[in-house]
Amino acid sequence: MSISKRSCLFGLVFLILAVSGPASADVGPTYAIKNAKIVPVTGPAIDKGVLIIRNGLIEAIGPVDKVTIPEDAEVIEAEGLIAYPGLISAHTNLLLEAPRAETSQGSPEFIAPAAAPQDRPSETPELCAFKLLKPTKAAIDSFLKIGVTTVLVAPNRGIIQGQSVLLNLNGEKAEPMVLKNPVALHINFTSARGTYPSSLMGTIAFLRQSFLDADYYAACQAQYQKVLKGMKRPEYDPFLEALVPYVKEKKPVIFQCNNLEDIKRALKIIDEFKLNALISHANEAWRDAAVLKKTPIPLLVTLDFRPPNSSRYVNQGEDLRKKAEAEIYPANAANLAKEGIKFALTTFGLNDGAAVLKNIQAAIKAGLSKEEALKALTIQPAQYLGLVQQLGSLEPGKIANVILTKGELFDEKTRVDKVFVDGVLWKF
Repeated sequence: MSISKRSCLFGLVFLILAVSGPASADVGPTYAIKNAKIVPVTGPAIDKGVLIIRNGLIEAIGPVDKVTIPEDAEVIEAEGLIAYPGLISAHTNLLLEAPRAETSQGSPEFIAPAAAPQDRPSETPELCAFKLLKPTKAAIDSFLKIGVTTVLVAPNRGIIQGQSVLLNLNGEKAEPMVLKNPVALHINFTSARGTYPSSLMGTIAFLRQSFLDADYYAACQAQYQKVLKGMKRPEYDPFLEALVPYVKEKKPVIFQCNNLEDIKRALKIIDEFKLNALISHANEAWRDAAVLKKTPIPLLVTLDFRPPNSSRYVNQGEDLRKKAEAEIYPANAANLAKEGIKFALTTFGLNDGAAVLKNIQAAIKAGLSKEEALKALTIQPAQYLGLVQQLGSLEPGKIANVILTKGELFDEKTRVDKVFVDGVLWKF
Protein backbone atom coordinates (compact mmCIF):
# COMPACT_ATOMS: atom_id res chain seq x y z
CA MET A 1 0.00 0.00 0.00
CA SER A 2 1.36 3.42 -0.94
CA ILE A 3 2.04 6.15 1.61
CA SER A 4 -0.78 8.27 0.23
CA LYS A 5 -3.31 5.42 0.51
CA ARG A 6 -2.18 4.63 4.06
CA SER A 7 -2.55 8.31 4.96
CA CYS A 8 -6.09 8.39 3.57
CA LEU A 9 -7.02 5.22 5.46
CA PHE A 10 -5.60 6.62 8.70
CA GLY A 11 -7.51 9.85 8.17
CA LEU A 12 -10.77 7.95 7.62
CA VAL A 13 -10.30 5.90 10.83
CA PHE A 14 -9.47 9.06 12.76
CA LEU A 15 -12.59 10.77 11.41
CA ILE A 16 -14.81 7.83 12.42
CA LEU A 17 -13.35 7.81 15.96
CA ALA A 18 -13.73 11.57 16.24
CA VAL A 19 -17.40 11.39 15.26
CA SER A 20 -18.37 8.33 17.31
CA GLY A 21 -16.21 9.08 20.35
CA PRO A 22 -14.26 6.58 22.47
CA ALA A 23 -15.99 3.58 24.02
CA SER A 24 -16.65 4.00 27.73
CA ALA A 25 -16.64 1.17 30.26
CA ASP A 26 -18.92 3.29 32.45
CA VAL A 27 -21.75 3.32 29.92
CA GLY A 28 -23.92 0.25 30.37
CA PRO A 29 -27.18 -0.87 28.76
CA THR A 30 -30.43 1.01 29.24
CA TYR A 31 -33.01 -1.02 31.12
CA ALA A 32 -36.70 -0.55 31.83
CA ILE A 33 -37.91 -2.60 34.78
CA LYS A 34 -41.65 -2.79 34.14
CA ASN A 35 -44.64 -3.74 36.29
CA ALA A 36 -42.64 -4.35 39.47
CA LYS A 37 -43.76 -3.26 42.89
CA ILE A 38 -41.19 -0.58 43.72
CA VAL A 39 -40.10 0.13 47.30
CA PRO A 40 -38.08 3.39 47.21
CA VAL A 41 -37.52 3.37 51.03
CA THR A 42 -37.72 7.18 51.26
CA GLY A 43 -41.24 7.32 49.83
CA PRO A 44 -44.41 5.27 49.46
CA ALA A 45 -44.30 2.03 47.52
CA ILE A 46 -45.47 2.00 43.91
CA ASP A 47 -47.62 -1.09 43.39
CA LYS A 48 -47.15 -1.27 39.62
CA GLY A 49 -44.20 0.79 38.54
CA VAL A 50 -41.45 1.39 36.03
CA LEU A 51 -37.81 2.06 36.84
CA ILE A 52 -35.49 3.27 34.06
CA ILE A 53 -31.74 2.65 34.29
CA ARG A 54 -29.34 4.48 31.97
CA ASN A 55 -25.56 4.91 32.13
CA GLY A 56 -25.40 3.33 35.58
CA LEU A 57 -27.94 5.71 37.12
CA ILE A 58 -31.66 5.69 37.84
CA GLU A 59 -33.13 7.91 35.13
CA ALA A 60 -36.80 7.76 36.04
CA ILE A 61 -39.18 6.02 38.41
CA GLY A 62 -42.94 6.05 38.76
CA PRO A 63 -46.27 4.35 38.04
CA VAL A 64 -46.37 2.32 34.83
CA ASP A 65 -48.87 4.71 33.21
CA LYS A 66 -46.79 7.81 33.95
CA VAL A 67 -43.26 6.81 32.87
CA THR A 68 -42.40 6.62 29.18
CA ILE A 69 -40.16 3.69 28.34
CA PRO A 70 -37.26 4.78 26.06
CA GLU A 71 -37.07 3.13 22.66
CA ASP A 72 -33.50 1.97 23.27
CA ALA A 73 -34.30 0.31 26.60
CA GLU A 74 -34.16 -3.42 27.19
CA VAL A 75 -37.48 -4.12 28.88
CA ILE A 76 -37.41 -6.44 31.87
CA GLU A 77 -40.90 -7.69 32.59
CA ALA A 78 -41.07 -7.75 36.40
CA GLU A 79 -44.68 -8.66 37.10
CA GLY A 80 -44.76 -10.35 40.51
CA LEU A 81 -41.33 -9.00 41.51
CA ILE A 82 -40.46 -6.34 44.09
CA ALA A 83 -37.71 -3.74 43.48
CA TYR A 84 -35.60 -2.51 46.38
CA PRO A 85 -32.43 -0.43 46.61
CA GLY A 86 -29.28 -2.53 46.95
CA LEU A 87 -28.36 -3.26 50.56
CA ILE A 88 -25.36 -1.57 52.18
CA SER A 89 -23.08 -3.13 54.80
CA ALA A 90 -21.32 -0.26 56.55
CA HIS A 91 -18.53 -2.41 58.05
CA THR A 92 -17.02 -5.65 56.76
CA ASN A 93 -13.72 -7.45 56.42
CA LEU A 94 -14.89 -8.90 53.10
CA LEU A 95 -12.38 -9.52 50.27
CA LEU A 96 -9.31 -9.00 52.46
CA GLU A 97 -6.21 -11.06 51.85
CA ALA A 98 -4.82 -11.13 55.39
CA PRO A 99 -6.33 -13.32 58.17
CA ARG A 100 -7.62 -11.77 61.36
CA ALA A 101 -5.12 -11.53 64.20
CA GLU A 102 -5.83 -12.94 67.65
CA THR A 103 -6.59 -10.42 70.39
CA SER A 104 -6.78 -10.22 74.16
CA GLN A 105 -8.71 -7.96 76.51
CA GLY A 106 -8.20 -6.26 79.85
CA SER A 107 -9.29 -3.12 81.75
CA PRO A 108 -7.85 0.41 81.39
CA GLU A 109 -6.84 2.21 84.57
CA PHE A 110 -4.06 4.69 83.89
CA ILE A 111 -2.38 6.75 81.19
CA ALA A 112 1.12 5.60 80.32
CA PRO A 113 3.90 8.06 79.50
CA ALA A 114 4.30 9.18 75.91
CA ALA A 115 5.82 6.57 73.62
CA ALA A 116 8.68 7.59 71.40
CA PRO A 117 8.32 6.55 67.73
CA GLN A 118 10.71 3.65 68.19
CA ASP A 119 8.67 2.44 71.19
CA ARG A 120 5.30 2.46 69.46
CA PRO A 121 3.63 -0.81 68.51
CA SER A 122 3.75 -1.53 64.80
CA GLU A 123 0.53 0.33 64.03
CA THR A 124 -0.29 1.45 60.51
CA PRO A 125 -2.90 4.24 60.42
CA GLU A 126 -1.77 4.96 56.86
CA LEU A 127 -2.66 1.42 55.72
CA CYS A 128 -5.49 1.42 53.18
CA ALA A 129 -7.81 -1.57 52.96
CA PHE A 130 -7.82 -1.01 49.20
CA LYS A 131 -4.25 -2.31 49.06
CA LEU A 132 -5.31 -5.55 50.77
CA LEU A 133 -8.24 -6.36 48.49
CA LYS A 134 -8.33 -9.75 46.81
CA PRO A 135 -11.79 -9.90 45.20
CA THR A 136 -13.17 -13.32 44.31
CA LYS A 137 -16.32 -14.18 42.40
CA ALA A 138 -17.44 -16.60 45.12
CA ALA A 139 -17.27 -13.95 47.85
CA ILE A 140 -19.00 -11.31 45.74
CA ASP A 141 -21.73 -13.69 44.54
CA SER A 142 -22.39 -14.74 48.13
CA PHE A 143 -23.34 -11.16 49.04
CA LEU A 144 -25.11 -10.24 45.79
CA LYS A 145 -27.39 -13.28 46.12
CA ILE A 146 -28.89 -11.77 49.28
CA GLY A 147 -29.05 -8.26 47.81
CA VAL A 148 -25.94 -6.64 49.35
CA THR A 149 -24.44 -4.45 46.63
CA THR A 150 -22.24 -2.03 48.62
CA VAL A 151 -19.73 -2.72 51.40
CA LEU A 152 -17.33 -0.77 53.55
CA VAL A 153 -14.16 -2.86 53.85
CA ALA A 154 -11.79 -2.12 56.73
CA PRO A 155 -8.37 -3.51 57.72
CA ASN A 156 -8.66 -5.94 60.62
CA ARG A 157 -5.33 -6.05 62.46
CA GLY A 158 -3.96 -4.08 65.36
CA ILE A 159 -5.25 -1.18 67.43
CA ILE A 160 -5.10 1.63 64.88
CA GLN A 161 -5.99 -0.66 62.04
CA GLY A 162 -5.90 1.66 59.04
CA GLN A 163 -8.35 3.20 56.60
CA SER A 164 -11.42 1.66 55.00
CA VAL A 165 -12.60 1.67 51.39
CA LEU A 166 -16.18 1.75 50.11
CA LEU A 167 -17.00 -0.64 47.26
CA ASN A 168 -19.80 -1.36 44.85
CA LEU A 169 -19.68 -5.12 44.23
CA ASN A 170 -19.67 -4.79 40.45
CA GLY A 171 -16.92 -7.21 39.41
CA GLU A 172 -13.69 -8.92 40.33
CA LYS A 173 -11.32 -5.99 39.76
CA ALA A 174 -10.77 -3.67 42.69
CA GLU A 175 -10.46 -0.32 40.90
CA PRO A 176 -13.91 -0.19 39.22
CA MET A 177 -15.56 -1.13 42.51
CA VAL A 178 -14.31 1.90 44.46
CA LEU A 179 -16.94 4.44 45.48
CA LYS A 180 -14.75 6.25 48.01
CA ASN A 181 -11.21 5.77 49.29
CA PRO A 182 -10.30 6.26 52.06
CA VAL A 183 -13.48 6.49 54.10
CA ALA A 184 -12.57 6.33 57.78
CA LEU A 185 -9.84 5.44 60.26
CA HIS A 186 -10.59 2.23 62.16
CA ILE A 187 -9.67 1.61 65.78
CA ASN A 188 -10.03 -1.61 67.78
CA PHE A 189 -9.76 -1.97 71.55
CA THR A 190 -7.31 -4.83 71.54
CA SER A 191 -3.81 -5.47 72.85
CA ALA A 192 -0.58 -7.07 71.72
CA ARG A 193 1.15 -10.18 73.04
CA GLY A 194 4.65 -9.85 74.36
CA THR A 195 4.98 -6.16 73.51
CA TYR A 196 3.49 -2.76 74.33
CA PRO A 197 0.58 -2.39 74.85
CA SER A 198 0.08 -5.81 76.38
CA SER A 199 -3.17 -4.90 78.17
CA LEU A 200 -6.16 -2.66 77.57
CA MET A 201 -4.73 -0.24 80.13
CA GLY A 202 -1.84 0.26 77.75
CA THR A 203 -4.13 0.36 74.72
CA ILE A 204 -6.14 3.27 76.12
CA ALA A 205 -2.90 5.04 77.05
CA PHE A 206 -1.49 4.47 73.58
CA LEU A 207 -4.60 5.78 71.83
CA ARG A 208 -4.85 8.90 73.96
CA GLN A 209 -1.18 9.67 73.60
CA SER A 210 -1.33 9.13 69.84
CA PHE A 211 -4.16 11.65 69.48
CA LEU A 212 -2.38 14.15 71.75
CA ASP A 213 0.85 13.72 69.78
CA ALA A 214 -0.96 14.13 66.47
CA ASP A 215 -2.53 17.38 67.68
CA TYR A 216 0.85 18.72 68.82
CA TYR A 217 2.55 17.52 65.64
CA ALA A 218 -0.04 19.34 63.51
CA ALA A 219 0.44 22.53 65.52
CA CYS A 220 4.22 22.38 65.03
CA GLN A 221 3.85 21.79 61.30
CA ALA A 222 1.38 24.68 60.98
CA GLN A 223 3.66 27.03 62.91
CA TYR A 224 6.62 26.07 60.74
CA GLN A 225 4.65 26.80 57.55
CA LYS A 226 3.90 30.27 58.86
CA VAL A 227 7.49 31.05 59.77
CA LEU A 228 9.76 28.88 57.57
CA LYS A 229 12.84 31.08 57.85
CA GLY A 230 14.60 30.99 61.18
CA MET A 231 12.75 28.00 62.63
CA LYS A 232 14.02 24.44 62.79
CA ARG A 233 11.98 22.16 60.58
CA PRO A 234 9.84 19.66 62.56
CA GLU A 235 10.80 16.04 61.93
CA TYR A 236 8.43 14.21 59.61
CA ASP A 237 6.52 11.37 61.32
CA PRO A 238 4.43 9.18 58.96
CA PHE A 239 2.45 7.71 61.88
CA LEU A 240 1.32 11.09 63.16
CA GLU A 241 0.94 12.48 59.65
CA ALA A 242 -1.68 9.79 58.96
CA LEU A 243 -3.57 10.66 62.17
CA VAL A 244 -3.71 14.43 61.64
CA PRO A 245 -6.72 14.47 59.25
CA TYR A 246 -8.77 12.58 61.82
CA VAL A 247 -7.74 14.70 64.78
CA LYS A 248 -7.64 18.15 63.16
CA GLU A 249 -9.82 17.91 60.04
CA LYS A 250 -12.37 15.70 61.80
CA LYS A 251 -12.52 13.01 59.16
CA PRO A 252 -14.50 9.95 60.32
CA VAL A 253 -13.09 7.56 62.93
CA ILE A 254 -14.83 4.21 63.47
CA PHE A 255 -14.34 2.51 66.83
CA GLN A 256 -14.81 -1.25 66.90
CA CYS A 257 -16.54 -1.89 70.21
CA ASN A 258 -16.50 -5.59 71.01
CA ASN A 259 -18.50 -5.32 74.26
CA LEU A 260 -20.24 -2.89 76.57
CA GLU A 261 -17.02 -1.64 78.16
CA ASP A 262 -15.57 -0.84 74.74
CA ILE A 263 -18.55 1.41 74.04
CA LYS A 264 -17.88 3.31 77.26
CA ARG A 265 -14.18 3.62 76.37
CA ALA A 266 -14.97 4.89 72.91
CA LEU A 267 -17.46 7.48 74.16
CA LYS A 268 -14.85 8.90 76.55
CA ILE A 269 -12.17 9.18 73.88
CA ILE A 270 -14.61 10.63 71.32
CA ASP A 271 -15.69 13.29 73.82
CA GLU A 272 -12.15 14.11 74.97
CA PHE A 273 -10.78 14.69 71.47
CA LYS A 274 -14.03 15.86 69.85
CA LEU A 275 -13.71 13.23 67.12
CA ASN A 276 -16.10 12.77 64.23
CA ALA A 277 -16.76 9.17 65.19
CA LEU A 278 -18.98 6.17 64.66
CA ILE A 279 -19.31 3.13 66.90
CA SER A 280 -19.24 -0.24 65.17
CA HIS A 281 -19.78 -3.89 66.12
CA ALA A 282 -21.83 -2.78 69.14
CA ASN A 283 -23.55 -6.12 69.73
CA GLU A 284 -23.99 -5.12 73.39
CA ALA A 285 -25.33 -1.64 72.60
CA TRP A 286 -28.71 -2.45 74.18
CA ARG A 287 -26.98 -2.67 77.54
CA ASP A 288 -26.01 1.02 77.29
CA ALA A 289 -29.18 2.28 75.57
CA ALA A 290 -29.83 5.00 78.16
CA VAL A 291 -26.46 6.62 77.39
CA LEU A 292 -26.61 6.07 73.63
CA LYS A 293 -30.02 7.79 73.45
CA LYS A 294 -28.32 11.00 74.58
CA THR A 295 -25.54 10.98 71.97
CA PRO A 296 -25.73 11.67 68.23
CA ILE A 297 -22.88 9.26 67.52
CA PRO A 298 -23.95 6.85 64.71
CA LEU A 299 -24.19 3.17 65.56
CA LEU A 300 -23.13 0.41 63.17
CA VAL A 301 -24.63 -2.73 64.69
CA THR A 302 -23.28 -6.12 63.65
CA LEU A 303 -25.43 -9.05 62.61
CA ASP A 304 -22.84 -11.37 64.15
CA PHE A 305 -24.58 -12.63 67.28
CA ARG A 306 -21.65 -14.43 68.89
CA PRO A 307 -21.26 -13.07 72.44
CA PRO A 308 -17.87 -11.48 73.20
CA ASN A 309 -15.41 -13.55 75.21
CA SER A 310 -15.80 -11.15 78.12
CA SER A 311 -19.55 -11.79 78.34
CA ARG A 312 -21.02 -13.58 81.31
CA TYR A 313 -23.02 -15.61 78.78
CA VAL A 314 -19.78 -17.17 77.59
CA ASN A 315 -18.24 -17.79 81.00
CA GLN A 316 -21.17 -19.64 82.58
CA GLY A 317 -21.41 -22.70 80.39
CA GLU A 318 -22.14 -23.77 76.83
CA ASP A 319 -25.92 -23.87 77.25
CA LEU A 320 -26.08 -20.23 78.29
CA ARG A 321 -23.74 -19.23 75.46
CA LYS A 322 -25.98 -20.94 72.90
CA LYS A 323 -29.07 -19.31 74.40
CA ALA A 324 -27.40 -15.89 74.21
CA GLU A 325 -26.40 -16.41 70.58
CA ALA A 326 -29.85 -17.64 69.60
CA GLU A 327 -32.06 -15.26 71.63
CA ILE A 328 -30.35 -12.46 73.54
CA TYR A 329 -27.93 -10.94 71.02
CA PRO A 330 -30.34 -11.20 68.04
CA ALA A 331 -32.66 -8.90 70.04
CA ASN A 332 -30.01 -6.15 70.23
CA ALA A 333 -31.33 -4.24 67.18
CA ALA A 334 -34.98 -4.59 68.24
CA ASN A 335 -34.20 -3.27 71.72
CA LEU A 336 -32.40 -0.27 70.26
CA ALA A 337 -35.31 0.45 67.91
CA LYS A 338 -37.74 0.33 70.86
CA GLU A 339 -35.63 3.00 72.56
CA GLY A 340 -35.81 5.19 69.45
CA ILE A 341 -32.09 4.79 68.75
CA LYS A 342 -31.20 4.86 65.06
CA PHE A 343 -28.57 2.48 63.70
CA ALA A 344 -27.26 0.77 60.60
CA LEU A 345 -26.90 -2.99 60.45
CA THR A 346 -23.59 -4.43 59.26
CA THR A 347 -22.22 -7.81 58.26
CA PHE A 348 -19.07 -7.33 60.32
CA GLY A 349 -17.73 -10.74 61.38
CA LEU A 350 -19.79 -12.58 58.74
CA ASN A 351 -18.36 -13.20 55.28
CA ASP A 352 -21.00 -15.68 54.09
CA GLY A 353 -24.15 -14.27 52.55
CA ALA A 354 -26.37 -17.13 53.67
CA ALA A 355 -25.32 -16.59 57.29
CA VAL A 356 -26.03 -12.87 56.98
CA LEU A 357 -29.55 -13.46 55.67
CA LYS A 358 -30.23 -16.03 58.39
CA ASN A 359 -29.20 -13.51 61.04
CA ILE A 360 -31.30 -10.70 59.54
CA GLN A 361 -34.28 -13.04 59.80
CA ALA A 362 -33.30 -13.87 63.39
CA ALA A 363 -33.22 -10.16 64.28
CA ILE A 364 -36.70 -9.75 62.78
CA LYS A 365 -37.99 -12.75 64.72
CA ALA A 366 -36.54 -11.13 67.85
CA GLY A 367 -38.73 -8.05 67.34
CA LEU A 368 -37.08 -5.83 64.72
CA SER A 369 -39.64 -4.74 62.13
CA LYS A 370 -38.97 -5.46 58.46
CA GLU A 371 -39.25 -1.74 57.74
CA GLU A 372 -36.60 -0.89 60.33
CA ALA A 373 -34.35 -3.68 59.05
CA LEU A 374 -34.64 -2.35 55.49
CA LYS A 375 -33.82 1.22 56.54
CA ALA A 376 -30.89 -0.05 58.62
CA LEU A 377 -29.42 -1.69 55.51
CA THR A 378 -30.15 1.12 53.02
CA ILE A 379 -30.83 4.77 53.80
CA GLN A 380 -29.37 4.72 57.32
CA PRO A 381 -25.87 3.51 56.34
CA ALA A 382 -26.01 5.80 53.30
CA GLN A 383 -26.52 8.77 55.62
CA TYR A 384 -23.82 7.70 58.05
CA LEU A 385 -21.27 7.20 55.26
CA GLY A 386 -22.08 10.44 53.45
CA LEU A 387 -23.68 8.64 50.48
CA VAL A 388 -27.28 9.78 50.76
CA GLN A 389 -27.08 11.62 47.42
CA GLN A 390 -25.83 8.48 45.68
CA LEU A 391 -27.26 5.39 47.39
CA GLY A 392 -29.72 4.11 49.96
CA SER A 393 -33.00 4.64 48.11
CA LEU A 394 -34.54 4.40 44.64
CA GLU A 395 -34.62 7.95 43.29
CA PRO A 396 -33.76 9.57 39.93
CA GLY A 397 -30.09 10.49 39.71
CA LYS A 398 -28.88 7.92 42.21
CA ILE A 399 -26.56 5.03 41.39
CA ALA A 400 -28.58 2.15 39.97
CA ASN A 401 -28.01 -0.47 42.63
CA VAL A 402 -31.31 -2.32 42.42
CA ILE A 403 -32.46 -5.75 43.54
CA LEU A 404 -35.55 -7.60 42.32
CA THR A 405 -37.02 -10.21 44.63
CA LYS A 406 -39.69 -12.88 44.43
CA GLY A 407 -41.51 -12.14 47.65
CA GLU A 408 -40.89 -9.57 50.36
CA LEU A 409 -37.27 -9.00 51.23
CA PHE A 410 -36.07 -10.94 54.31
CA ASP A 411 -38.91 -13.51 54.19
CA GLU A 412 -37.59 -17.04 54.53
CA LYS A 413 -38.97 -18.21 51.18
CA THR A 414 -37.99 -15.07 49.27
CA ARG A 415 -35.11 -15.17 46.83
CA VAL A 416 -33.28 -12.44 44.93
CA ASP A 417 -34.18 -12.80 41.26
CA LYS A 418 -32.00 -10.10 39.68
CA VAL A 419 -29.34 -7.67 40.86
CA PHE A 420 -28.15 -4.46 39.20
CA VAL A 421 -24.90 -2.91 40.39
CA ASP A 422 -23.88 0.41 38.84
CA GLY A 423 -26.71 -0.19 36.41
CA VAL A 424 -25.32 -3.46 35.08
CA LEU A 425 -27.33 -6.66 35.39
CA TRP A 426 -25.29 -9.11 37.42
CA LYS A 427 -25.43 -12.77 36.48
CA PHE A 428 -24.54 -15.36 39.11
